Amino acid sequence: MRFHRLCTFSLLISFALAKIGDVCRSSAGSGTCKAESSCSTGFTVVGACPNDPTNVKCCIQASCKDNSGQCLDESRVACTGGVFKTDLCPGGDNVQCCQKATTEPKPPSSPAPKPTDPFVAYIRHLYDLAKQYGGDRPANQLVMEWLRHSEYNSLEWKALIGGVDDDFTTFVEKAGVTALTGFRDPEYNIDVKASHLGACMNGVFLKGRASGTDTNRADVTGWGGDWMTFYGEWRRDHDDQPKGGKYCLDHMCNAVDDTTFKLRDLIEDADCYNIGMRLRANPSLSIADEFEKTFAGGYKSRMKNFIEGRFGDRGKAQAVAKSMLLPGNDVIVNTGRIRLVQQQGGFLVKLPLWLSDEDMDDLTKGFADRLFGIVELENLASQ
Repeated sequence: MRFHRLCTFSLLISFALAKIGDVCRSSAGSGTCKAESSCSTGFTVVGACPNDPTNVKCCIQASCKDNSGQCLDESRVACTGGVFKTDLCPGGDNVQCCQKATTEPKPPSSPAPKPTDPFVAYIRHLYDLAKQYGGDRPANQLVMEWLRHSEYNSLEWKALIGGVDDDFTTFVEKAGVTALTGFRDPEYNIDVKASHLGACMNGVFLKGRASGTDTNRADVTGWGGDWMTFYGEWRRDHDDQPKGGKYCLDHMCNAVDDTTFKLRDLIEDADCYNIGMRLRANPSLSIADEFEKTFAGGYKSRMKNFIEGRFGDRGKAQAVAKSMLLPGNDVIVNTGRIRLVQQQGGFLVKLPLWLSDEDMDDLTKGFADRLFGIVELENLASQ
């Protein structure tokens, strides 16, 4: 079983560990770290891949502001079959819009469909079905339960936040709905898993945010479950990487590392918290509308909203991360923690309770630094 996984993307410039092929971000947009000579269909910016050789830069592919062409580095790439136009692209003066020659004016075009449009339509259809179904559970909650029902309705999940409405599941199936497994995230270009997103959102919607530096079952359904399993992975790899803080900076919430706390997990944890808390606070809101707002631009500040909203500041984030790893008053959470840690670290793994204060402080500081590094990168990109 998997109580779920957490964490963050690339830290602040001083902690960034971008490698060739990694996602990179700058004020000019998001791109991929690659050799400058390989960036033939876009333009490069410096400083977003700081730990790489000088010939590796962030390669960004962007359309011109008026969608009339492609932004290219005119000092390196020719605008074959067209002409360069200025003031239509982000970046320096060398980044210009390559407009292809045309003999006829193009007819006005409708807004290009977004990759997330099918998922929003899917959620809206589920919400309408939930309204038709009625019952004693809110329509928003029924949609969350449908999203999780195929993978996150085991006995452990039922003990943690309760089971789904099986009658609603049957109602949706009889309506002929084809389940969507996820969507491509518009910011990080990563496939997001709908079942984990729904399970985590269900937990946040039902349990809310714990007070102070405490943790609760909502945390376990999202970032807290990811953090527990990631701890188990660190203990499994402890002989090679004894410092927990560095292990966090090296492996947590990366786009390419195959850990139990990947960047994809953090995206799901952030969206489930942000949308779940808004729906919990205002029952009149629609889950479909909240997804649509997120994909319309809300994703650009999702990490800041989640990390500052759930953890506050670095010091509190470190304390909350420690609280998530240590035994509390909830037997279900305590039992689940041991199981998740042993699942990754082995039966004889050193449990968090047995860590020295020094090792615990180092580990949780790495957790907090990683998360708030993401916020700083997100703020930089929005400038």
